[in-house]
Amino acid sequence: MTDHTVITRFAPSPSGALHAGNLRTALFSLLLARHSKGKFVLRIEDSDSARLDRAAIDGIQADLRWLGLHWDEGPGEGVDPIHWRQSARSAVYARAAQTLLAQGDAYWCFCTAERLAALRSEQQAAGKPPRYDGCCRDLSSSEANQRQEHGESAVLRLRMPTSGTLAFDDLIRGPQSTAAEALGDPILQRADGSPAFLFANALDDAAMGVSHVLRGEDHLSNTPRQQVLLARLGYSTPAYGHVSLVVDADGAPLSKRSGAAGIASLREAGYRPEALVNYLARLGNPLAEESLLDLDGLAAVFDVARLSRSPARFDFAQLDHWQSQAMAALPPTTLLSYLQFSGVPENQRLALAELVQPNLHRADEIEAWAVRLFDPGLIAIADEKPLQTAGAAFFEQVDSVLNDSGDADWSVLRPLLESTTGQRGGAMMKPLRLALTGLAYGPALGEVIRLMPPAIRQARLQRAIAIAAAGDSA
Repeated sequence: MTDHTVITRFAPSPSGALHAGNLRTALFSLLLARHSKGKFVLRIEDSDSARLDRAAIDGIQADLRWLGLHWDEGPGEGVDPIHWRQSARSAVYARAAQTLLAQGDAYWCFCTAERLAALRSEQQAAGKPPRYDGCCRDLSSSEANQRQEHGESAVLRLRMPTSGTLAFDDLIRGPQSTAAEALGDPILQRADGSPAFLFANALDDAAMGVSHVLRGEDHLSNTPRQQVLLARLGYSTPAYGHVSLVVDADGAPLSKRSGAAGIASLREAGYRPEALVNYLARLGNPLAEESLLDLDGLAAVFDVARLSRSPARFDFAQLDHWQSQAMAALPPTTLLSYLQFSGVPENQRLALAELVQPNLHRADEIEAWAVRLFDPGLIAIADEKPLQTAGAAFFEQVDSVLNDSGDADWSVLRPLLESTTGQRGGAMMKPLRLALTGLAYGPALGEVIRLMPPAIRQARLQRAIAIAAAGDSA
């Protein structure tokens, strides 16, 4: 590794399942690392025991693997958790806290929750942003120690500068600056001794050599605080880029309660991982390339400076577009693993997959088409009116032509059916498709007729005759 190696990370909190918003951040971080021939690190930020969902730790890893987002460093067989899991790194944070205290860069704060709530209310009423007022900032170390010895609860705060401007160049948003006095002194360590997000997050980035941090714009205010923290401990600061939030149809940011946009929900709905990756790679990141790309292809064209600063709306119609492309690109043999219906002869299974693939939104929908074309039972018909309009004689003529024509090609059958029935185009195709498949849409009708067993085809045409005749007599 050289001093110029790009190292990015994804550092989720295991308080719930991944959703499309934080997955997009993981994807952008991986693409930046791959584009730069660098490393992508996965770190689990589980220091907040009150919000910890242990099942989410495995779930996060499973979701990333399903999507093909493989990390270079992080969880793995035989890897000590101290290298990727915050709950195993408490000694690291304790040492840093003691260093800051010894330097006078941190102090103990004894303000109660009631006092802080009253302070926030007072500031908001005055039209001021809420921030800690430094009440305990000037307590002597001896007084602080004495109060702790008497059982008073305390948190550890970072002593921030009270004047001047804190500035940095955001990889996405350009130059950013904040008046130091507006930030207040953030909590580094909770009263129970556990590290706060801001503290552990920055220390771990430094320890893991992270050079570039991509995270949501809701973390913008954390960056100057973490810059000060890292400088006080003698660490260099990563380059930060704050990506726009992903919002739902109502404009609300996605969260771990976002339901339909959760990765588990999308997977269960049948979305292909390559469809989700291609959609998210373009969400707030316009690409000229409109075809389905693998991760190497997406990494080759990734440019962090091109990422949008505006909120990105999660659009299922756009996701469905990429799902269609992903389904079309699947080898038909892949679909066979989803085909459980035993009524399809072995020598026709691949032909069925090839026929219905353009009509599949999900791979498991092949099962419904197998039943529709090969189940001898009578399937439901979506709309019987076109059958009644066509009339019983129409289906009798179709049945006769198909019975007499054997395995004739559709190029022969179609003109023969048109001349026999006197119907063309939709007037012929729609009622015939409804009679055979129960639907007004689907694969090429000639191929449906060729693939469908003759006995099933004939039974469905006989039912169509009965439906049409009942309509004629009504």
